[in-house]
Amino acid sequence: MCAEQASLPYLLRPRRIPRWRRGLLRITISVCLSWFTLGSSLSAEEPRDFSRISESVVQINVESVAFSYRDPWQSPQLQGSGGTGFIIEGNRIMTNAHVVSGAVQIRIKRPSQKKDYPARVSFIAHDCDLAILTVNDPEFFQGARPLQIGSQPSLNTPVTVLGFPIGGNRLSITRGVVSRIDMDVYSHSGVDAHRIIQVDAAINPGNSGGPAIQDGKVIGVAFQAITSGENLGYLIPPVVVERFLKDIEDGSYEGYVEFGVLDNPVQNPAQIQALEVSGRPSPYFGVQVYRIIPGSTAAAGLKPGDVLLKINGHEITGEGDVELEGTLYPYLELVDHVFEGDPIEIEYLRDGKKGKVSLKSRRSDVLTFKRRKYGQPPEYYLLHGYLFQPLNANLMDAMDRQWASEGRIQILYRYHYHLFHGLYREGSVDVVLTRRLAHPVNAYGDRYLSQIVESVNGTRVLNFVQFAKLVQEQRKKGDVVIRFKDSEVPLVLDAEQLKGGADQDIATRYGIQQLFRADGGGK
Repeated sequence: MCAEQASLPYLLRPRRIPRWRRGLLRITISVCLSWFTLGSSLSAEEPRDFSRISESVVQINVESVAFSYRDPWQSPQLQGSGGTGFIIEGNRIMTNAHVVSGAVQIRIKRPSQKKDYPARVSFIAHDCDLAILTVNDPEFFQGARPLQIGSQPSLNTPVTVLGFPIGGNRLSITRGVVSRIDMDVYSHSGVDAHRIIQVDAAINPGNSGGPAIQDGKVIGVAFQAITSGENLGYLIPPVVVERFLKDIEDGSYEGYVEFGVLDNPVQNPAQIQALEVSGRPSPYFGVQVYRIIPGSTAAAGLKPGDVLLKINGHEITGEGDVELEGTLYPYLELVDHVFEGDPIEIEYLRDGKKGKVSLKSRRSDVLTFKRRKYGQPPEYYLLHGYLFQPLNANLMDAMDRQWASEGRIQILYRYHYHLFHGLYREGSVDVVLTRRLAHPVNAYGDRYLSQIVESVNGTRVLNFVQFAKLVQEQRKKGDVVIRFKDSEVPLVLDAEQLKGGADQDIATRYGIQQLFRADGGGK
Protein backbone atom coordinates (compact mmCIF):
# COMPACT_ATOMS: atom_id res chain seq x y z
CA MET A 1 0.00 0.00 0.00
CA CYS A 2 1.61 3.25 -1.08
CA ALA A 3 1.24 6.39 0.95
CA GLU A 4 2.45 9.95 0.60
CA GLN A 5 5.19 11.11 2.94
CA ALA A 6 5.44 14.75 3.84
CA SER A 7 9.16 14.57 4.53
CA LEU A 8 11.41 11.80 3.34
CA PRO A 9 15.14 12.27 3.91
CA TYR A 10 16.41 8.71 3.88
CA LEU A 11 16.57 6.81 7.13
CA LEU A 12 17.94 9.11 9.81
CA ARG A 13 16.13 12.44 9.69
CA PRO A 14 12.76 12.99 11.46
CA ARG A 15 9.78 12.75 9.12
CA ARG A 16 6.47 14.54 9.05
CA ILE A 17 4.18 11.75 8.01
CA PRO A 18 0.43 11.20 7.85
CA ARG A 19 -1.41 10.51 11.10
CA TRP A 20 -1.78 6.77 10.49
CA ARG A 21 1.94 6.31 9.85
CA ARG A 22 3.40 8.00 12.87
CA GLY A 23 5.71 5.94 15.03
CA LEU A 24 8.81 4.96 13.07
CA LEU A 25 10.15 8.50 12.79
CA ARG A 26 13.75 7.58 12.40
CA ILE A 27 14.07 4.21 10.82
CA THR A 28 17.19 2.59 9.50
CA ILE A 29 18.07 -0.54 7.65
CA SER A 30 21.64 -1.25 6.67
CA VAL A 31 20.79 -2.24 3.14
CA CYS A 32 22.11 -5.74 2.49
CA LEU A 33 24.39 -5.37 5.50
CA SER A 34 21.41 -5.16 7.85
CA TRP A 35 21.66 -8.07 10.27
CA PHE A 36 19.21 -8.26 13.16
CA THR A 37 19.51 -10.12 16.48
CA LEU A 38 17.41 -10.17 19.61
CA GLY A 39 19.22 -10.66 22.92
CA SER A 40 18.43 -13.40 25.39
CA SER A 41 18.65 -17.17 25.57
CA LEU A 42 16.75 -19.86 23.73
CA SER A 43 14.09 -21.67 25.72
CA ALA A 44 10.88 -21.45 23.71
CA GLU A 45 11.72 -24.43 21.47
CA GLU A 46 12.67 -27.97 22.47
CA PRO A 47 16.25 -28.95 21.47
CA ARG A 48 15.02 -31.39 18.85
CA ASP A 49 12.70 -28.81 17.29
CA PHE A 50 15.41 -26.20 17.38
CA SER A 51 17.86 -28.47 15.59
CA ARG A 52 15.32 -29.04 12.83
CA ILE A 53 14.50 -25.35 12.57
CA SER A 54 18.13 -24.21 12.54
CA GLU A 55 18.91 -26.49 9.60
CA SER A 56 16.40 -24.52 7.56
CA VAL A 57 18.06 -21.15 8.25
CA VAL A 58 20.36 -19.87 5.50
CA GLN A 59 23.39 -17.61 5.48
CA ILE A 60 23.39 -15.31 2.44
CA ASN A 61 26.44 -13.59 0.94
CA VAL A 62 25.84 -11.09 -1.82
CA GLU A 63 27.85 -9.19 -4.43
CA SER A 64 25.72 -6.27 -5.61
CA VAL A 65 25.95 -3.06 -7.61
CA ALA A 66 25.16 0.49 -6.52
CA PHE A 67 24.78 3.51 -8.81
CA SER A 68 25.70 7.13 -8.22
CA TYR A 69 22.94 9.70 -8.71
CA ARG A 70 25.39 12.58 -8.41
CA ASP A 71 27.46 11.19 -11.29
CA PRO A 72 24.84 9.09 -13.09
CA TRP A 73 27.09 8.30 -16.05
CA GLN A 74 29.55 6.41 -13.86
CA SER A 75 29.78 2.62 -13.87
CA PRO A 76 28.17 0.99 -10.82
CA GLN A 77 30.27 0.16 -7.78
CA LEU A 78 30.52 -3.46 -6.68
CA GLN A 79 29.96 -4.11 -2.97
CA GLY A 80 29.81 -7.16 -0.74
CA SER A 81 27.18 -7.71 1.92
CA GLY A 82 25.21 -10.40 3.68
CA GLY A 83 22.01 -11.40 5.37
CA THR A 84 19.84 -14.31 6.41
CA GLY A 85 17.06 -16.36 4.87
CA PHE A 86 15.07 -19.50 5.59
CA ILE A 87 13.69 -22.40 3.60
CA ILE A 88 9.96 -22.56 2.94
CA GLU A 89 7.74 -24.97 1.02
CA GLY A 90 8.71 -25.66 -2.59
CA ASN A 91 12.50 -25.57 -2.07
CA ARG A 92 12.40 -21.78 -1.86
CA ILE A 93 14.41 -19.43 0.35
CA MET A 94 12.68 -16.36 1.78
CA THR A 95 14.66 -13.27 2.74
CA ASN A 96 14.41 -9.47 2.66
CA ALA A 97 14.41 -7.62 -0.63
CA HIS A 98 17.07 -5.26 0.72
CA VAL A 99 19.44 -8.19 1.33
CA VAL A 100 19.54 -9.09 -2.38
CA SER A 101 18.70 -5.81 -4.12
CA GLY A 102 21.03 -5.14 -7.03
CA ALA A 103 22.66 -8.55 -6.61
CA VAL A 104 24.97 -9.82 -9.34
CA GLN A 105 26.07 -12.87 -7.36
CA ILE A 106 24.44 -14.69 -4.43
CA ARG A 107 25.95 -17.60 -2.53
CA ILE A 108 24.19 -19.32 0.36
CA LYS A 109 24.71 -22.15 2.83
CA ARG A 110 23.03 -23.74 5.83
CA PRO A 111 24.67 -24.01 9.28
CA SER A 112 25.93 -27.58 8.87
CA GLN A 113 27.16 -27.26 5.29
CA LYS A 114 30.85 -27.08 4.50
CA LYS A 115 30.43 -25.28 1.19
CA ASP A 116 28.16 -22.63 -0.24
CA TYR A 117 25.87 -22.81 -3.26
CA PRO A 118 24.95 -20.29 -5.96
CA ALA A 119 21.43 -18.88 -5.73
CA ARG A 120 19.34 -16.48 -7.77
CA VAL A 121 16.42 -14.15 -7.14
CA SER A 122 13.12 -15.56 -8.40
CA PHE A 123 10.82 -12.86 -7.00
CA ILE A 124 11.49 -9.56 -5.32
CA ALA A 125 9.00 -7.14 -3.75
CA HIS A 126 10.55 -3.81 -2.86
CA ASP A 127 7.23 -2.47 -1.57
CA CYS A 128 7.08 -5.05 1.25
CA ASP A 129 10.83 -5.85 1.50
CA LEU A 130 10.53 -9.57 0.72
CA ALA A 131 12.24 -11.80 -1.82
CA ILE A 132 12.38 -15.45 -2.87
CA LEU A 133 15.63 -17.17 -3.83
CA THR A 134 16.05 -20.51 -5.60
CA VAL A 135 18.97 -22.94 -5.78
CA ASN A 136 19.32 -25.33 -8.70
CA ASP A 137 21.46 -27.90 -6.88
CA PRO A 138 19.14 -30.32 -4.98
CA GLU A 139 22.04 -31.22 -2.69
CA PHE A 140 21.58 -27.90 -0.91
CA PHE A 141 18.18 -28.96 0.49
CA GLN A 142 19.16 -32.44 1.73
CA GLY A 143 18.24 -32.88 5.39
CA ALA A 144 16.29 -29.62 5.59
CA ARG A 145 12.59 -29.31 6.27
CA PRO A 146 10.71 -26.21 5.16
CA LEU A 147 9.54 -23.84 7.87
CA GLN A 148 5.83 -23.10 8.09
CA ILE A 149 4.32 -19.64 8.37
CA GLY A 150 2.36 -19.31 11.61
CA SER A 151 -0.23 -16.88 12.93
CA GLN A 152 0.30 -13.37 14.22
CA PRO A 153 1.74 -13.48 17.74
CA SER A 154 0.03 -11.90 20.71
CA LEU A 155 1.47 -8.98 22.64
CA ASN A 156 3.90 -9.80 25.44
CA THR A 157 4.75 -13.22 24.04
CA PRO A 158 8.33 -14.41 23.42
CA VAL A 159 9.82 -14.95 19.97
CA THR A 160 13.13 -16.50 18.95
CA VAL A 161 15.10 -14.95 16.07
CA LEU A 162 17.77 -16.86 14.17
CA GLY A 163 20.44 -15.40 11.93
CA PHE A 164 24.10 -14.84 11.10
CA PRO A 165 25.40 -11.65 12.74
CA ILE A 166 28.43 -9.82 11.46
CA GLY A 167 31.68 -10.98 13.01
CA GLY A 168 31.14 -14.70 12.67
CA ASN A 169 29.82 -17.42 10.45
CA ARG A 170 27.98 -19.33 13.18
CA LEU A 171 24.24 -19.27 13.64
CA SER A 172 23.05 -16.84 16.31
CA ILE A 173 19.96 -17.62 18.40
CA THR A 174 18.39 -14.86 20.48
CA ARG A 175 15.01 -13.88 21.89
CA GLY A 176 12.69 -10.92 22.31
CA VAL A 177 9.12 -10.10 23.33
CA VAL A 178 6.34 -8.75 21.11
CA SER A 179 5.73 -5.20 22.35
CA ARG A 180 3.60 -3.57 19.65
CA ILE A 181 1.66 -4.40 16.48
CA ASP A 182 0.89 -1.50 14.16
CA MET A 183 0.98 -0.22 10.59
CA ASP A 184 3.96 1.85 9.51
CA VAL A 185 6.51 2.70 6.83
CA TYR A 186 8.86 0.10 5.40
CA SER A 187 12.22 1.83 5.02
CA HIS A 188 13.44 -0.16 2.03
CA SER A 189 11.08 1.57 -0.40
CA GLY A 190 10.66 4.66 1.76
CA VAL A 191 6.98 5.17 0.92
CA ASP A 192 5.05 1.91 1.45
CA ALA A 193 3.31 1.25 4.74
CA HIS A 194 2.16 -2.16 6.00
CA ARG A 195 1.61 -3.93 9.28
CA ILE A 196 4.68 -4.40 11.49
CA ILE A 197 5.51 -6.33 14.65
CA GLN A 198 7.69 -4.50 17.17
CA VAL A 199 9.89 -6.48 19.54
CA ASP A 200 11.59 -4.97 22.59
CA ALA A 201 15.08 -6.35 22.22
CA ALA A 202 18.59 -4.96 21.85
CA ILE A 203 19.36 -4.06 18.22
CA ASN A 204 22.67 -5.17 16.82
CA PRO A 205 23.83 -5.30 13.20
CA GLY A 206 22.29 -8.66 12.51
CA ASN A 207 20.28 -11.09 10.45
CA SER A 208 17.96 -9.20 8.11
CA GLY A 209 15.71 -11.80 6.52
CA GLY A 210 16.03 -14.15 9.49
CA PRO A 211 12.96 -15.97 10.80
CA ALA A 212 11.29 -15.14 14.11
CA ILE A 213 9.99 -18.37 15.61
CA GLN A 214 7.11 -19.01 17.99
CA ASP A 215 5.67 -22.49 18.65
CA GLY A 216 7.86 -23.93 15.93
CA LYS A 217 6.52 -21.67 13.17
CA VAL A 218 7.66 -18.44 11.52
CA ILE A 219 5.68 -15.50 12.89
CA GLY A 220 7.83 -12.74 11.41
CA VAL A 221 10.83 -11.82 9.28
CA ALA A 222 13.43 -9.46 10.81
CA PHE A 223 13.87 -6.39 8.61
CA GLN A 224 14.48 -3.00 10.26
CA ALA A 225 15.15 -1.08 13.47
CA ILE A 226 14.81 2.36 15.02
CA THR A 227 18.16 4.03 15.69
CA SER A 228 16.78 6.67 18.05
CA GLY A 229 15.43 4.21 20.61
CA GLU A 230 16.79 1.27 22.53
CA ASN A 231 15.47 -2.27 22.20
CA LEU A 232 13.22 -1.53 19.24
CA GLY A 233 13.31 -3.94 16.32
CA TYR A 234 10.75 -4.84 13.69
CA LEU A 235 9.41 -7.94 11.98
CA ILE A 236 7.39 -8.37 8.82
CA PRO A 237 4.24 -10.16 10.07
CA PRO A 238 2.60 -13.33 8.66
CA VAL A 239 -0.22 -11.39 6.98
CA VAL A 240 2.29 -9.54 4.76
CA VAL A 241 4.35 -12.67 4.12
CA GLU A 242 1.28 -14.67 3.09
CA ARG A 243 0.05 -11.93 0.77
CA PHE A 244 3.43 -11.88 -0.95
CA LEU A 245 3.40 -15.66 -1.39
CA LYS A 246 -0.13 -15.59 -2.78
CA ASP A 247 0.76 -12.78 -5.18
CA ILE A 248 3.59 -14.79 -6.77
CA GLU A 249 1.53 -17.96 -7.24
CA ASP A 250 0.87 -17.04 -10.88
CA GLY A 251 4.59 -16.62 -11.58
CA SER A 252 4.83 -12.82 -11.26
CA TYR A 253 4.67 -10.21 -8.52
CA GLU A 254 2.08 -7.48 -9.10
CA GLY A 255 2.28 -5.52 -5.85
CA TYR A 256 -0.16 -3.55 -3.74
CA VAL A 257 -3.22 -1.59 -4.80
CA GLU A 258 -3.60 2.10 -3.98
CA PHE A 259 -6.79 3.18 -2.22
CA GLY A 260 -5.82 6.76 -2.92
CA VAL A 261 -7.36 9.08 -0.34
CA LEU A 262 -5.89 11.70 1.95
CA ASP A 263 -8.17 12.31 4.91
CA ASN A 264 -8.72 14.25 8.11
CA PRO A 265 -10.25 12.93 11.34
CA VAL A 266 -13.86 13.85 12.13
CA GLN A 267 -13.85 14.44 15.90
CA ASN A 268 -14.72 18.06 16.62
CA PRO A 269 -18.40 18.41 17.65
CA ALA A 270 -18.84 21.54 15.53
CA GLN A 271 -17.39 19.76 12.54
CA ILE A 272 -19.69 16.80 13.10
CA GLN A 273 -22.69 19.10 13.32
CA ALA A 274 -21.65 20.98 10.16
CA LEU A 275 -21.39 17.69 8.28
CA GLU A 276 -24.85 16.75 9.53
CA VAL A 277 -23.56 13.50 10.96
CA SER A 278 -26.34 12.29 13.24
CA GLY A 279 -27.51 9.11 14.83
CA ARG A 280 -24.04 7.54 14.94
CA PRO A 281 -22.62 6.42 18.29
CA SER A 282 -19.33 7.97 19.34
CA PRO A 283 -16.54 7.44 18.34
CA TYR A 284 -17.69 6.19 14.91
CA PHE A 285 -17.73 9.48 13.00
CA GLY A 286 -15.38 8.36 10.24
CA VAL A 287 -12.79 10.43 8.39
CA GLN A 288 -13.29 13.15 5.81
CA VAL A 289 -11.58 12.93 2.43
CA TYR A 290 -9.78 16.09 1.35
CA ARG A 291 -7.89 14.76 -1.67
CA ILE A 292 -8.21 11.87 -4.13
CA ILE A 293 -5.15 10.46 -5.91
CA PRO A 294 -5.83 10.34 -9.67
CA GLY A 295 -5.95 6.86 -11.15
CA SER A 296 -6.37 5.23 -7.73
CA THR A 297 -9.13 2.96 -6.44
CA ALA A 298 -11.00 5.81 -4.74
CA ALA A 299 -11.00 7.98 -7.87
CA ALA A 300 -13.69 5.76 -9.38
CA GLY A 301 -16.39 6.63 -6.84
CA LEU A 302 -15.37 8.99 -4.04
CA LYS A 303 -15.05 12.77 -3.93
CA PRO A 304 -13.23 15.29 -1.72
CA GLY A 305 -15.53 16.18 1.16
CA ASP A 306 -16.94 12.67 1.54
CA VAL A 307 -16.96 11.25 5.05
CA LEU A 308 -15.96 7.57 5.06
CA LEU A 309 -18.18 5.74 7.55
CA LYS A 310 -17.56 2.06 6.80
CA ILE A 311 -15.14 -0.03 4.77
CA ASN A 312 -15.95 -3.65 3.95
CA GLY A 313 -18.55 -3.62 6.72
CA HIS A 314 -16.23 -2.25 9.42
CA GLU A 315 -17.09 1.08 11.05
CA ILE A 316 -14.37 3.72 10.91
CA THR A 317 -13.58 5.73 14.04
CA GLY A 318 -12.86 9.44 14.10
CA GLU A 319 -9.19 8.51 14.36
CA GLY A 320 -9.44 6.47 11.17
CA ASP A 321 -9.28 3.06 12.84
CA VAL A 322 -11.31 -0.13 12.43
CA GLU A 323 -11.61 -3.00 14.87
CA LEU A 324 -10.19 -6.32 13.69
CA GLU A 325 -10.15 -9.34 16.00
CA GLY A 326 -10.43 -7.09 19.04
CA THR A 327 -7.59 -4.78 17.96
CA LEU A 328 -7.74 -1.32 16.40
CA TYR A 329 -5.87 -0.85 13.10
CA PRO A 330 -5.86 2.01 10.56
CA TYR A 331 -8.73 1.41 8.15
CA LEU A 332 -6.24 1.18 5.27
CA GLU A 333 -5.19 -2.15 6.78
CA LEU A 334 -8.32 -3.61 5.16
CA VAL A 335 -7.15 -2.37 1.75
CA ASP A 336 -3.58 -3.51 2.24
CA HIS A 337 -4.30 -7.19 1.72
CA VAL A 338 -6.61 -7.14 -1.30
CA PHE A 339 -5.47 -7.73 -4.87
CA GLU A 340 -6.10 -5.76 -8.03
CA GLY A 341 -9.68 -6.22 -9.13
CA ASP A 342 -11.02 -7.16 -5.69
CA PRO A 343 -14.05 -5.11 -4.57
CA ILE A 344 -13.82 -2.62 -1.70
CA GLU A 345 -17.20 -1.74 -0.21
CA ILE A 346 -17.50 1.83 1.10
CA GLU A 347 -20.31 3.51 3.04
CA TYR A 348 -19.97 7.28 3.02
CA LEU A 349 -21.71 10.55 3.84
CA ARG A 350 -22.00 13.16 1.09
CA ASP A 351 -23.91 16.43 1.43
CA GLY A 352 -25.68 15.08 4.52
CA LYS A 353 -26.84 11.90 2.77
CA LYS A 354 -25.51 8.39 3.16
CA GLY A 355 -24.38 6.43 0.16
CA LYS A 356 -22.66 3.19 -0.76
CA VAL A 357 -20.22 2.35 -3.50
CA SER A 358 -18.33 -0.78 -4.53
CA LEU A 359 -14.87 0.18 -5.76
CA LYS A 360 -12.75 -2.08 -7.93
CA SER A 361 -9.29 -2.03 -6.38
CA ARG A 362 -6.44 -1.02 -8.64
CA ARG A 363 -2.82 0.00 -8.58
CA SER A 364 -1.56 3.50 -9.36
CA ASP A 365 1.80 4.83 -10.55
CA VAL A 366 1.34 8.31 -9.06
CA LEU A 367 3.76 7.55 -6.22
CA THR A 368 6.18 5.31 -8.10
CA PHE A 369 8.77 8.10 -8.26
CA LYS A 370 8.87 8.15 -4.43
CA ARG A 371 9.73 4.46 -4.21
CA ARG A 372 13.47 3.80 -4.22
CA LYS A 373 14.93 1.84 -7.12
CA TYR A 374 17.63 -0.78 -6.70
CA GLY A 375 20.02 -2.28 -9.22
CA GLN A 376 18.83 0.05 -12.00
CA PRO A 377 20.98 2.73 -13.63
CA PRO A 378 19.73 6.31 -13.14
CA GLU A 379 18.07 8.31 -15.90
CA TYR A 380 19.75 11.51 -17.03
CA TYR A 381 20.26 13.87 -19.96
CA LEU A 382 23.56 15.75 -20.28
CA LEU A 383 22.95 18.66 -22.66
CA HIS A 384 25.85 21.06 -23.27
CA GLY A 385 27.15 20.17 -19.82
CA TYR A 386 23.81 20.77 -18.09
CA LEU A 387 22.67 17.66 -16.23
CA PHE A 388 18.92 17.07 -16.17
CA GLN A 389 17.44 14.32 -13.97
CA PRO A 390 13.97 13.17 -12.86
CA LEU A 391 13.13 14.15 -9.29
CA ASN A 392 12.74 10.69 -7.74
CA ALA A 393 13.51 9.07 -4.40
CA ASN A 394 17.07 8.09 -5.33
CA LEU A 395 17.96 11.60 -6.46
CA MET A 396 16.43 13.05 -3.31
CA ASP A 397 18.51 10.67 -1.18
CA ALA A 398 21.64 11.94 -2.95
CA MET A 399 20.82 15.64 -3.00
CA ASP A 400 18.45 16.49 -0.14
CA ARG A 401 21.10 17.74 2.29
CA GLN A 402 22.72 19.93 -0.33
CA TRP A 403 19.38 21.36 -1.43
CA ALA A 404 18.36 21.99 2.17
CA SER A 405 21.61 23.80 2.95
CA GLU A 406 21.25 25.89 -0.22
CA GLY A 407 17.65 26.79 0.61
CA ARG A 408 16.17 25.10 -2.46
CA ILE A 409 12.71 25.24 -0.94
CA GLN A 410 10.83 24.80 -4.21
CA ILE A 411 12.34 21.38 -4.92
CA LEU A 412 11.87 20.12 -1.36
CA TYR A 413 8.32 21.46 -1.25
CA ARG A 414 7.24 19.94 -4.55
CA TYR A 415 8.74 16.56 -3.66
CA HIS A 416 7.63 16.21 -0.06
CA TYR A 417 4.19 17.81 -0.49
CA HIS A 418 3.51 16.34 -3.90
CA LEU A 419 0.11 14.95 -2.90
CA PHE A 420 -0.84 17.12 0.03
CA HIS A 421 -1.10 20.21 -2.14
CA GLY A 422 -2.20 18.61 -5.40
CA LEU A 423 1.09 19.21 -7.21
CA TYR A 424 0.60 16.27 -9.53
CA ARG A 425 -0.87 14.92 -12.68
CA GLU A 426 -1.13 11.25 -13.50
CA GLY A 427 2.14 10.13 -15.10
CA SER A 428 4.00 13.32 -14.19
CA VAL A 429 7.39 13.61 -12.47
CA ASP A 430 9.40 16.83 -12.18
CA VAL A 431 12.70 17.25 -14.04
CA VAL A 432 15.53 19.12 -12.30
CA LEU A 433 18.72 20.70 -13.62
CA THR A 434 21.14 19.35 -11.02
CA ARG A 435 24.69 20.10 -12.23
CA ARG A 436 26.82 22.01 -14.72
CA LEU A 437 29.99 20.47 -16.12
CA ALA A 438 32.12 23.50 -16.94
CA HIS A 439 32.69 24.24 -20.64
CA PRO A 440 32.77 27.43 -22.72
CA VAL A 441 29.27 26.73 -24.10
CA ASN A 442 27.72 26.88 -20.62
CA ALA A 443 29.79 29.64 -19.01
CA TYR A 444 27.87 31.68 -16.42
CA GLY A 445 25.14 29.04 -16.35
CA ASP A 446 25.11 28.37 -12.60
CA ARG A 447 22.05 30.57 -12.16
CA TYR A 448 19.91 27.78 -13.64
CA LEU A 449 21.07 25.07 -11.24
CA SER A 450 18.64 23.30 -8.91
CA GLN A 451 15.58 24.54 -10.77
CA ILE A 452 12.58 22.55 -11.95
CA VAL A 453 11.93 22.48 -15.69
CA GLU A 454 8.56 23.93 -16.71
CA SER A 455 8.63 23.85 -20.52
CA VAL A 456 10.71 23.26 -23.63
CA ASN A 457 10.01 25.73 -26.45
CA GLY A 458 6.61 26.46 -24.95
CA THR A 459 5.50 22.85 -24.42
CA ARG A 460 4.86 21.96 -20.80
CA VAL A 461 7.10 19.19 -19.45
CA LEU A 462 5.29 16.35 -17.64
CA ASN A 463 8.11 13.86 -17.06
CA PHE A 464 11.67 13.01 -17.94
CA VAL A 465 10.98 10.85 -21.01
CA GLN A 466 8.82 13.57 -22.55
CA PHE A 467 11.46 16.19 -21.70
CA ALA A 468 14.18 14.21 -23.49
CA LYS A 469 11.94 13.72 -26.52
CA LEU A 470 11.12 17.44 -26.71
CA VAL A 471 14.79 18.42 -26.50
CA GLN A 472 15.80 15.93 -29.19
CA GLU A 473 13.04 17.18 -31.49
CA GLN A 474 13.73 20.88 -30.94
CA ARG A 475 17.49 20.72 -31.33
CA LYS A 476 16.96 19.51 -34.90
CA LYS A 477 14.82 22.56 -35.68
CA GLY A 478 16.73 25.40 -34.04
CA ASP A 479 17.28 26.98 -30.63
CA VAL A 480 16.20 25.03 -27.53
CA VAL A 481 14.49 27.28 -24.97
CA ILE A 482 14.06 25.76 -21.51
CA ARG A 483 11.97 27.61 -18.96
CA PHE A 484 11.92 26.88 -15.24
CA LYS A 485 9.15 27.13 -12.67
CA ASP A 486 8.95 30.53 -10.93
CA SER A 487 11.78 31.92 -13.05
CA GLU A 488 11.56 34.62 -15.71
CA VAL A 489 14.98 33.89 -17.22
CA PRO A 490 15.01 30.95 -19.67
CA LEU A 491 17.99 28.82 -20.61
CA VAL A 492 18.56 29.31 -24.34
CA LEU A 493 20.76 26.84 -26.20
CA ASP A 494 21.90 28.18 -29.57
CA ALA A 495 21.04 26.09 -32.63
CA GLU A 496 24.49 26.40 -34.19
CA GLN A 497 26.23 25.37 -30.98
CA LEU A 498 23.86 22.42 -30.62
CA LYS A 499 24.97 21.19 -34.03
CA GLY A 500 28.63 21.60 -33.06
CA GLY A 501 30.84 19.22 -31.15
CA ALA A 502 30.44 20.64 -27.65
CA ASP A 503 28.59 17.60 -26.30
CA GLN A 504 31.25 15.21 -27.55
CA ASP A 505 33.99 17.48 -26.25
CA ILE A 506 32.37 17.49 -22.80
CA ALA A 507 31.97 13.71 -22.89
CA THR A 508 35.65 13.26 -23.74
CA ARG A 509 36.81 15.81 -21.17
CA TYR A 510 34.86 14.22 -18.31
CA GLY A 511 35.18 10.57 -19.37
CA ILE A 512 31.48 10.11 -20.09
CA GLN A 513 30.38 7.33 -22.42
CA GLN A 514 26.65 8.11 -22.53
CA LEU A 515 25.12 11.58 -22.67
CA PHE A 516 21.59 10.29 -22.24
CA ARG A 517 19.92 7.38 -20.48
CA ALA A 518 16.24 6.69 -19.93
CA ASP A 519 14.42 3.64 -18.57
CA GLY A 520 14.55 1.03 -21.27
CA GLY A 521 17.78 2.28 -22.80
CA GLY A 522 19.78 5.30 -23.84
CA LYS A 523 22.33 6.52 -26.31
